Amino acid sequence: MSLALTACGEIRERMQGYPSEDTVLNLDTATSNQIADALSQMSRISTVGDDWEFLNPEDPCTVHVLDKNAQSQRALNLLGASFSIHRDMQTQRYYTTMRHGEQEEQDGQQALRLFEGDTYHDVFFAEGYLQALTQKCRKSHLLHAHNTADLGF
Repeated sequence: MSLALTACGEIRERMQGYPSEDTVLNLDTATSNQIADALSQMSRISTVGDDWEFLNPEDPCTVHVLDKNAQSQRALNLLGASFSIHRDMQTQRYYTTMRHGEQEEQDGQQALRLFEGDTYHDVFFAEGYLQALTQKCRKSHLLHAHNTADLGF
């Protein structure tokens, strides 16, 4: 009994700092930054960086992906973007790509892989968050265009 309590205490100690409850993110009501934070939580499968942020609160269409280890960042334009999940036939890993119309986002000579993982499940959620950010961008862009038209610009 004492051994079990000691092991339980050790597990509890190691888990400090991790969420103790599951949280549900309502993509319809969440802000773009809340969704970006969710993507940051998936950094173990992100291939472009570990911190997703909207640096300009006035621009919901440009998400910056920061790679703290490489001390670099990449800006991704979400306006008109679409995302796809693919499976690498050699490694059998799933990955998400981004495109604007027919133009696929590139990383050198190959498609930019935003997220990559062993299970479809992980990549599926990342792709869903990316789609939600794109929808928020599109809505904001349409609202801005509508307001500009109403003002006669």
